[in-house]
Amino acid sequence: MKIVIANILIFLLVVGTISCKENSALEYENDPALYFENTTYGQRDSIAHTFFIQPDDQMRDTVFIEILTMGYPTDSDRPFILEQTNAGQPGSAIAGKHFVAFDDPEMLEHLKIPKGSVRKSFPLIVLRDPSLELEEVRIELKIGENEYFRSGIDDWTNFVVKTTSMAVKPTNWDTYWKYYFGPTWGSVKMKFIIDNTGFSDFDGDRLNTDYTNYLSSKVKQKLLEYNTNHPDDPLSEADGTLVTFE
Repeated sequence: MKIVIANILIFLLVVGTISCKENSALEYENDPALYFENTTYGQRDSIAHTFFIQPDDQMRDTVFIEILTMGYPTDSDRPFILEQTNAGQPGSAIAGKHFVAFDDPEMLEHLKIPKGSVRKSFPLIVLRDPSLELEEVRIELKIGENEYFRSGIDDWTNFVVKTTSMAVKPTNWDTYWKYYFGPTWGSVKMKFIIDNTGFSDFDGDRLNTDYTNYLSSKVKQKLLEYNTNHPDDPLSEADGTLVTFE
């Protein structure tokens, strides 16, 4: 009899322990938190933006930042907080000058996780200030905390957006694009490629080989035409270096 009672007590102890663990997991899953999406082939921990590839009269552009939630969706909108952590530091973007401030009425509606959703594509609006013709500025972001959300995964609660009007060398130029456009890179060469192909997503996913070969052959032909029409002034960078695609 004592053995039976002992076995029952052990059984109840085990069940109680499992129940506690399940409750703990449930509490964790329902502890709403936010973090920036970070995937191998999608959004990483920063975005480099440039107005260089936009028409000269385009004074605003939108950078979409993917924000994810931990916990269950709800049946109502949930406001969240974004903070600029490098405000006032050298090289930092200035709210109202380089981007639309988060407390601007235009942005308040976007600082919410919509009801029934567990993610938000937050539209950060960058502004084409004349200073960007000569510099690149940084917007260092952090997810703040409020009554609806805490800060989520530590490694993914900070994010950087860089913006400029200067040409920006694609991060994968030396590992990918050089095989189609040649190893050299420059702002004149970059603009020539964009103007003659209409292609500008150099930091996106790798493309079909037939398409990249088409882009390569097209700019080579266009360069030949340009230099033929300008025999005394072939296409060159600002320092006089000839533009080539070999």
